[in-house]
Amino acid sequence: MLTGIGVAALLLLTSPGLPMVWDEGNAIRRAEGIARWAGRWTDAGEKAHQPGPLTEEAIEQDWQYTTHVEGHPALYGIVIASGRAISARWLGPLSSARFGPMMLFGLAAGVMFYRMAREYSIVAAIAAVISLVLLPRVFAHAHFASYDGPLTSCWILMWATFAPAREGRRWAVLWGIALGMTLSAKATGWIAPLPFLIWAAVYRDRAAARALVLGMPVALLTFFVLNPPLWHHPIQGPVTFFQMNLSRAARPELNIATQFLGRMYDLHHPLPWYNTLVWTAVTVPVGILVFAGVGLIAVCRCREDKAGMLLAANWLVLLMVRAIPGTPPHDGVRLFLPSFVFLAALAGVGSARLIDWSTTTWNRRLPAMLGVILLYLGSASSLGWYAPQWLSYYSLLIGGLPGATARGMEPTYYWDGLDRSVLDWLHHNTGPDEKVLFGAGPSENLALLQRWGTLQCRHGPDAPGRFRWYVLQRRPSGWTPADRWLIAHARPAFRKTIRSGGWGPWRLDVPIVEVYAYQQYRQATGAIRSKTDR
Repeated sequence: MLTGIGVAALLLLTSPGLPMVWDEGNAIRRAEGIARWAGRWTDAGEKAHQPGPLTEEAIEQDWQYTTHVEGHPALYGIVIASGRAISARWLGPLSSARFGPMMLFGLAAGVMFYRMAREYSIVAAIAAVISLVLLPRVFAHAHFASYDGPLTSCWILMWATFAPAREGRRWAVLWGIALGMTLSAKATGWIAPLPFLIWAAVYRDRAAARALVLGMPVALLTFFVLNPPLWHHPIQGPVTFFQMNLSRAARPELNIATQFLGRMYDLHHPLPWYNTLVWTAVTVPVGILVFAGVGLIAVCRCREDKAGMLLAANWLVLLMVRAIPGTPPHDGVRLFLPSFVFLAALAGVGSARLIDWSTTTWNRRLPAMLGVILLYLGSASSLGWYAPQWLSYYSLLIGGLPGATARGMEPTYYWDGLDRSVLDWLHHNTGPDEKVLFGAGPSENLALLQRWGTLQCRHGPDAPGRFRWYVLQRRPSGWTPADRWLIAHARPAFRKTIRSGGWGPWRLDVPIVEVYAYQQYRQATGAIRSKTDR
């Protein structure tokens, strides 16, 4: 319990400094629909008169999930809306929207500690949770009012309840509920049963088979209950859900590209099969990667370590599914984020095994523990050095952020560079009759930031005033031809980097957001138009 409280408190403490990221605005807007339906407080302080009816029309209006837009299931919206209902009176609007996902992640971290301690040792449990928190990209997503953090948390809960599910029906039902929550967090959750099925088949574990047989119907029922858009369409609703999630290549607006090692990939040009291995190698701190490697070797050498093989199965399945052609490629590690949980657990196993091995072989437990602690301190320094732009973290294996950028990896992808320093600069350098244009900016984020008073400049084509600035995110896969012209030929008025100073792989002066004069943007669009007309 103390572990979970500590992780939740750390997330809550660091949330105000973490900028709003791309999908949060959309997720918060959808969660407001649930709040209206339930009769809860909204962000504007207005309270619905009464809980919404269960009519099909009310659900269609307020539950924009499962069978709407891109087919995201509804759990993350429920978590966001519930967290805001609890915390809106004493937290800022963005942190209150993040409260539910952060508390869920804290709960998952506490359960992870308990399960690792039961399966291995206190040392392995401590190291696993420390590894989890010190993974910069996981730590970042654990804050967000979005879907990847809740998906990761639910996957932890599902894994942690599977071992006792083999021992009794009540736990099997609980595992089924956790699995149903995972299915309801994101479409990726529908591959969650696969590693457990494979594990049960390989070990011919009858107790596990019984737990699966009992838990799977419970999971499907839980999914149905947590997704009201299915209530009035119990057959066509799931069909629509799967169609929307399996046919994204047919919808250009959902075919989002990414740059990987200097080349562009999308749904029509799949990433190479090894992309998940590369992403893992270059976005995990070296010390944790070493511990995870030791843990994986130890698990594979001892086939009787059934708990370890289940960890490895979950990790490998997530990596392999992301490598299948046709899987959405965008946003770096985000779409297989839960795999890093099991890498952290394997790092916990590896840390404990290294200490045990040093004790039995050399009778040198204290030096081994000090070595492990030093490697973890190195990983912790990376978390501090990149704060709060943890989504731009790259490890020393690729030369940090400057090395990754030089090798054709995207320095940023989620607009987390649009932090207080950028917004303050825009506020102090934009006149009362001027406005700002954001290149491929998240409109729902900007609207909420303006409503909350965080963004004080007018923006967008419909706002009064003349354009003064053009704001560009340094995400190569999102650039227009005009953006590329600007980067090649113009000098920005303001350049956002994570920090100045540093040396070699610790030099974080790589730009992640730039501000150009609007006149430069007009010049860029004119140059592109002239080139096209020739």
